[in-house]
Amino acid sequence: MHHKTMGDRTLLTVFYITIIGFALICMLPLWIALAASFTNELELIRNGYSLWISQFDLTAYKLIFTGTQSVYRAYSVTIITTIGGVILTLFLTSSLAYPLTVSTLKYRHRITFFTYVTMVFNGGLVPTYILTTRMLHLHNNIWVLIIPGALNGFNVFLMKNYFSSLPEALSESAKIDGASEIYIYFKIILPLSAPILATIGLFSAMGYWNEWFRVLLFIDDQKLFTLQYLIMRLQQQAEFLNSSLSAAARAALGGATVPTIGIRVATAMVSIGPIVLLYPFLQKYFIKGLTVGAVKG
Repeated sequence: MHHKTMGDRTLLTVFYITIIGFALICMLPLWIALAASFTNELELIRNGYSLWISQFDLTAYKLIFTGTQSVYRAYSVTIITTIGGVILTLFLTSSLAYPLTVSTLKYRHRITFFTYVTMVFNGGLVPTYILTTRMLHLHNNIWVLIIPGALNGFNVFLMKNYFSSLPEALSESAKIDGASEIYIYFKIILPLSAPILATIGLFSAMGYWNEWFRVLLFIDDQKLFTLQYLIMRLQQQAEFLNSSLSAAARAALGGATVPTIGIRVATAMVSIGPIVLLYPFLQKYFIKGLTVGAVKG
C-alpha cells in the first residue's frame, strides 16, 4: 500500500483549500443577491449590497406574488415546456446523431455537412417569423415554445461524437445475432449514453427554462406566458412606475418606493431555483459527456 508522504498531504491540503475557496467565491454573488432580495429598498439605495440583511423586508416578494395565479400559471407553462422540450430534444438529437455514425448509411457525410451548416447560418428573424406564424400556424400555441428549439447542430455534433466513441464491437455482435439498427439504438446505444444524454438534457433544460424571446415574438395570450417573460414584464412595469411617480404621489404614498432593485434580485431567486436543484443530480454525468462528446472524433 502506498503511504502518503508529508509533501503529498500538504499538496492535498492546498488543493482542498483552493477548491473550497473557489466554491465560496462562486456562491458569494448568489448569497448577496439572496440577502438583497429580503432587504428594504431604501437600505439598498443608501448602503448598497451587503452580506447580511440589515432591514428585513418582503415587499419585493409580495409584489411578485400579488397576482399569484399568473405567476403559478407561468411556472406551470415553463415546467411543461421544459420537460416536453428536453424529451423532444433528446429524442430528435439522438435519432439524427446515431444514423450519422453508421457507416452503411448512404449520403451520411452530406447529411452531416448540412447539419453542421445550421450552426453557422440561419434564415433570419423575419423569415422565421413568417414561417412560424403563417405557414406552421403556431402563433399563440404552446408548441412554438417547444418545437423550434428542439434540434440544433451543436447538440448533434456532441452526441454523434459520443456515439462514435462507443466500441463498434457492441453493434457488430448484435447484428450478427440478428438485431436491427432500431433495436441496437434503443437497447444498446441509448443505455450506454447516459453521460451525453444528461449533458444535452441539461443544456436544453436551461434554454427552455430561460426562454422569453419566443414569447415576445409569438405569444399574445397571457395564459401562455413563461416565467422569464412574466418576470421581465414585471421588472419593466416596476421601473416605469417608480420613474413616473411624482413627488406629490410619493408623499401621498408615505414616501414609499417601488423596490425595483429588490424585484430584480427576488425574481432571480424565484427563477433559478429548479435549475440549481437539478444540476447536482446531473453533475456526475455532465463532465464526462461534455469532454468525450467534444474531443472524440
